[in-house]
Amino acid sequence: MERITIYLRTTKTSGKIKLRFRLTEGRSVQLFHKSDIEADLNDLKKFNPDGSLKPRITVYNEDLRKALDREIDAMREAYSQLKQNAANGTDFDAKDFELRIDMILNPDKYDADKASRKESLIERFRRYIAGLREFGTVAPSRADIYKTTCDKLERYLIITKKSRYLPENFTTEDIWGFRDFIINEYKYVAKYPRLYDGLRKTSVPQHVATQNTATAKLRTLQSFFNDLEGDDEIVKSPFRRLSRGRRNEVMREQYDEPYFLYHEEFQTILKTEVPESLSSTKDAFLLQCAIGCRISDFRKLTMDNIAVTEDGIPYVRYLPKKTMRAQLDRKEKTTPLMLFAVEIIRRKGFDFDVVRHNPGTNMYNKKIKELLEYCKINRIVSRFNEASGTMERVSLSSLGSSKLCRKTHIDMASKVQVNMYATGHHSIGSSAVGHYSVLEIRDLFILLCAAFRQPQFRVDGNLNVISELETIM
Repeated sequence: MERITIYLRTTKTSGKIKLRFRLTEGRSVQLFHKSDIEADLNDLKKFNPDGSLKPRITVYNEDLRKALDREIDAMREAYSQLKQNAANGTDFDAKDFELRIDMILNPDKYDADKASRKESLIERFRRYIAGLREFGTVAPSRADIYKTTCDKLERYLIITKKSRYLPENFTTEDIWGFRDFIINEYKYVAKYPRLYDGLRKTSVPQHVATQNTATAKLRTLQSFFNDLEGDDEIVKSPFRRLSRGRRNEVMREQYDEPYFLYHEEFQTILKTEVPESLSSTKDAFLLQCAIGCRISDFRKLTMDNIAVTEDGIPYVRYLPKKTMRAQLDRKEKTTPLMLFAVEIIRRKGFDFDVVRHNPGTNMYNKKIKELLEYCKINRIVSRFNEASGTMERVSLSSLGSSKLCRKTHIDMASKVQVNMYATGHHSIGSSAVGHYSVLEIRDLFILLCAAFRQPQFRVDGNLNVISELETIM
């Protein structure tokens, strides 16, 4: 296989130089390429001869990295094309090699009509994402998900030699191919290391992805194609070209049997004295269970999010980050606070180092696992292993994460509500239920206190308890 390296022949130790590259294959092939890249030698020292970053390098010239990738990829593609021509009886030399690289890097120079050149699929997808960000169509975190999908799609197209695809070129078979790529992308990391240079370690696939992960990425891609179809940029989305059965299969989601803390397990954590190293984690974990919000919202809560009703019920109010853009109104989410939650807030506010610090890491999740293990929350639950395709039995403590807080809150709260369809007056999904009934803060407070078996109480404006407690059995 060919080998491409940066070809340096200079006595300079600083300053800028124009880069040359060399392609070799065995002893019989040696081709050189002069690029237009002007690189600072200090920046270049951070890269290996093959253009990859040196180990443990975190600060580098990102523009130079992209330029090296672009040049080397063009050389590899040019050589591949010329070798194919040679197999069909057409010889080539160094001039042909340079010309073919230039055609790949500067296709506009060789287009009969430059104005007619269309955006590639990836170019159009990136412009679509930029529009989502500019006009606030989706939350920034949601736009990041679109970008992750686009990055994966670009790697898929490069590896399958379809990088010049236009939006209309993407077929139903590509949907299946991209789905398989998402699930098994970890297999390509060692084979195509240049595609993963510069990515954060946590962003590089290390193992098989879940089917649900693939479906989530495909849904963002489907939204993109749906909008192209709606704007008459393409005749029909490839997703709509799938039969209903095949569409259901490719977009299928499967969930494990739900797991959450039982009431007894929650009480065990609440009552267990933990070492100082787990104290902040315990408070944060219990408070998040009480509120039931996502970690993205929990991180942003401050004392400004706390309010008290006229009759003394404390509650937290916030706009959910994930769904606020999709809401028809800007109504805040309101959740009454139970006594143990108020006590934590009075002591700590929302100042939890384990939650707010170390962005981009799983420190909070790791500490939750330690907390559950310390409190001996070791009930065995079932989980599907994507790699082996089998069910495995694992300790609940090993699955500890911020999601367990939300799952526990939802499970406990749902089990104390009266089933509004049980009388038979309304079918599930009936709009009449929403028209005729609404749970107000006082109702929610009573339900949550019952769910967590906490006493009812009232507070003043400073969160001081001012009424006698009514114990809920």
